[in-house]
Amino acid sequence: MTDQRILLLAIVLTFTTINHSVEAYDAVLGNQTVREILTKNLCLSPCTGASSGLWKTFTVPFTEGNWFEAISYCQEAGMSLVQIRDQYDNSALQDWLNENGYGQSDTFWIGANDLATAGVFRWGFTNKRIKFKQWSSGEPNAASIRGETEHCVQLIAQTMKWNDSVCSRRLKFICERYAS
Repeated sequence: MTDQRILLLAIVLTFTTINHSVEAYDAVLGNQTVREILTKNLCLSPCTGASSGLWKTFTVPFTEGNWFEAISYCQEAGMSLVQIRDQYDNSALQDWLNENGYGQSDTFWIGANDLATAGVFRWGFTNKRIKFKQWSSGEPNAASIRGETEHCVQLIAQTMKWNDSVCSRRLKFICERYAS
């Protein structure tokens, strides 16, 4: 049997099993539908990294830095400044922050910025345009503080909302990497 036929058979068996045993899978799937899991992961479970076969992990260094220092620190550590691509990334990060004691007053740099084109926010590591957005009310506003315009994005941990801020501000930051 070819690999493609084995894969097709596995998918058919998986969907048949799910259709016949929804209650058994509720505990595994939670409130997510199979379509949501497949859309997010390109596989059922457990899987991560959008078909890369890797798990996403986060780190908050014991230092603060401006947005550029945060990018540099994460890259030197073999990571990237966190990208929140969808509701699943947002939930995973929120869970991780809560589990590790971050919250009430913590704000962090994330990889989003509009440094190349004002008003067009992209992820710093991949240069992909941001599709999923969690802006706080009235943001982004590109305010000017002491002559510097807000171009970099911070995450407010308590609400998981975003705010554009001046890139020179010193904040904690979140690095991410995919690990096997």
